[in-house]
Amino acid sequence: MVTINNDEIRNTYNYLATIDNILIKEISQVNGNKSYLDKIVPQQIARVYSLKEKTALSFTDNLTRTAYENSVVHLVATFERVAFSKYRTAYGKIKSVVADQVTKPLDYYKSRENFVNGNIDKLSGLIYLIEGHLSSDLLHKLKLIKDHRNYIAHGKRDTAPPAIELKLSEMAKVLDDVIKEIEC
Repeated sequence: MVTINNDEIRNTYNYLATIDNILIKEISQVNGNKSYLDKIVPQQIARVYSLKEKTALSFTDNLTRTAYENSVVHLVATFERVAFSKYRTAYGKIKSVVADQVTKPLDYYKSRENFVNGNIDKLSGLIYLIEGHLSSDLLHKLKLIKDHRNYIAHGKRDTAPPAIELKLSEMAKVLDDVIKEIEC
């Protein structure tokens, strides 16, 4: 069991993990019983994928892959919403706090241009701002997640699939850890 402190990331992870759990339980019923697939698919595609065992298993594999990929995109989107919200809120306070009260201040001059010109609208911009404030391991994992999300979200084109595929729970933990570092 993974501990996630941020409410939004935790709730999103819990919803996605529940969907995954339901999917695993339902798909396990298809093995050796291809007609069970007709009970879980929309009526208009009943008997389309369940006629042959190989077709049914291929469908369930693709369904599992699609659910995982959608979960990755949704979890990272939640992280982005939380992180951008925290940075936009923090920007109004940065001028007065940078020098004397923050233990790990952002480089004000580096971030000022991006905030003023509205250039921080992508995960890569956020990573650019925080990379000096994260451990190398956490930064590496965050970049893996970003690359994985980009691979999925941009149609799996122009790049190789990710070398390492993290579990959804591992991704949630990494994203939560990054939020904790942003809050410090």
